[in-house]
Amino acid sequence: MKIRLLTLVFLAVALTALVSACGDSSDTSSSASVNVPDPCALFTKADAESVLGEPAGAAESSEAEGTRSCSYLSTGASPRMINVIIVKPCSMTDYMNYSEGPLAEPVDGIGMHASWDKAVLLVHSKSGDTCVYASGGGGAPGTDPADDKPALEQAKKVANKVLEQLDA
Repeated sequence: MKIRLLTLVFLAVALTALVSACGDSSDTSSSASVNVPDPCALFTKADAESVLGEPAGAAESSEAEGTRSCSYLSTGASPRMINVIIVKPCSMTDYMNYSEGPLAEPVDGIGMHASWDKAVLLVHSKSGDTCVYASGGGGAPGTDPADDKPALEQAKKVANKVLEQLDA
C-alpha cells in the first residue's frame, strides 16, 4: 500500500508539472492564475472525507501559471490521496492529447468530454475553457490494488463536485 501511495504522490506531482505547461505560453503575467478557480474552495476537506470514507488531513495546494491544485491525504493507517487540478485555459487540443494516451478510455456522462487513464480522470468542462484533473483514493486497504474502479468512481465524485460549481 505504501508503494501505491508513493505512486499516487508521484503522479500528482508529475501531473501538476505536465498540466502547468498546457497554458498559453505567450501570457507571462503573474496574475494569470488569479483567473483559475481555487480547487480547495470547490472541493473541501469535508468533501474529501465524504469520498474517502475516513478523516483527511489539511489541504495541500500549489499554483503555477494557469494551474492550481489541491490534495487531501487520509489520516488512516493506510493513507489514501485525493487530488484536484484545475487548468485554465484548457483547449480541446489539450484534452485530445490526454485522451489519446495508451491507457486512456472515454468516460461518459461528465463534463463536455472525459477520459480516464487508470489513475487520473480528465474532464473538459462544459464551458470548454477549463480542464479538471481528478484522482480518487482508490479501494480501501486490503482490496485488490489492480482494481481501478473504486478510484474511477471516487475521481468522478471529485470532478462532479468541482464541476457543479464551475459550470453553475
